[in-house]
Amino acid sequence: MLSVRNIAALGFMTFAMYLGAGNLIFPPYLGQQAGEYFAAGMTGFLLTGVGLPALALVMVALVNGSDNLTAALPKPLATSFWIMVFIVIGPAFVIPRAITVAYQFSFAPFAGNAALMPFTAIFCLAAILFALYPGKLVDTLGKWLTPMLMVILSVMAVTAFISPGGEVLAASGPYQDKAFAEGLTQGYMTMDALGSIGFGWIIFRAIREMGVECPKATAKYTLMAALMYAVAMALVYLSLAYIGSTSASLGSSFSNGGEILTAFTLAHFGTLGSMLLGTVMILACLTTAIGVTTAGSEFYSRTFQPVTYKRSVWVTMLVAGLVASLGLDQLLAITLPVVVALHPVAIALLLVAPVRRQLTTGPVMAAVATALGFGGVDAVHILGKMPEGVDAWLAQYLPLYSDYAGWVIPCVVVIALGLVGNRLTRAGADVALQP
Repeated sequence: MLSVRNIAALGFMTFAMYLGAGNLIFPPYLGQQAGEYFAAGMTGFLLTGVGLPALALVMVALVNGSDNLTAALPKPLATSFWIMVFIVIGPAFVIPRAITVAYQFSFAPFAGNAALMPFTAIFCLAAILFALYPGKLVDTLGKWLTPMLMVILSVMAVTAFISPGGEVLAASGPYQDKAFAEGLTQGYMTMDALGSIGFGWIIFRAIREMGVECPKATAKYTLMAALMYAVAMALVYLSLAYIGSTSASLGSSFSNGGEILTAFTLAHFGTLGSMLLGTVMILACLTTAIGVTTAGSEFYSRTFQPVTYKRSVWVTMLVAGLVASLGLDQLLAITLPVVVALHPVAIALLLVAPVRRQLTTGPVMAAVATALGFGGVDAVHILGKMPEGVDAWLAQYLPLYSDYAGWVIPCVVVIALGLVGNRLTRAGADVALQP
């Protein structure tokens, strides 16, 4: 049995791994756009932006570990999937973005781009030092970094409710007539479910490091961590979105949530506000970088014998540092389609998880292929590369295409057909065995 303190630290660690720069920047902008329809927009956003990643952790707990999500796939395909996941949520996408965003909101206002390389080096070194000791990750994130982050965010949240930046704004854009549906779409587009299946590796290891070996107990504590993450993240999202929805007196020409947060902290805390926001961004980005580095290195060291955990940590952060310093914009253009295409595959595996014992390899492969194929269509749509005529046809005939989730219905149908086919096969076998 884990103590209350250890359970709380496990939940804080889980929350910290998710809370990256994007999670802080996007909600204020959503709140500004939703305005008077704040409640409807945020309800939709929380269902998919928090509920979906939390559900992913629940599924990871039910199958007793992230690696079991791909147990029904041929080993080469399963390994390839995990390699792609940990590349895009690691050195090719998430970590470089975390480094550059942390810099933009801390030192860039004072030094421009001149200090980016030394900042990157220090950031990567700090992440390496923390990630090299995965057995202490709960202490590092759950008992130290996350509480610091929560204190600062709490100060901002309380300030926002006591002294908002103005009256609630009028809704704009899609939020004017379909706030809930737009919130659902934007929550899905956070793609945190992809991170969930990776973070499952860390959570299970952390629980085992605490002395818990029983699979049922491990699943129970994973579920607790998922619930704590969901509650904490929902509160953060609501607070930050509220800052955006009441930002009338802060200005009207904001193009992203980062600008709203900057104006808010500057208005309420002056120069200290800039330092406060910079500290929040650095801590949030650092905890995420530590989390994805640890998850990827855990996978590589368990999958490939010549690869050691420590060597993987160093390589991951060195590559991420080079990408952040030399070519993030170009690499993002390459990796974004991969992220968008992988996300449906990850969710398809989560959908299969509860019924995987009732499916053979064929239907599971078909579900994954369907998610990948239609996910590729969604990727082309998101990037704005779909030909106009094809785009109009798909919008008319493919359900959820306009919400960037055209893969959902085809994938669910394939899984359902697989279950029906399996049941009919078993029924036929039972009849054949009767005398």
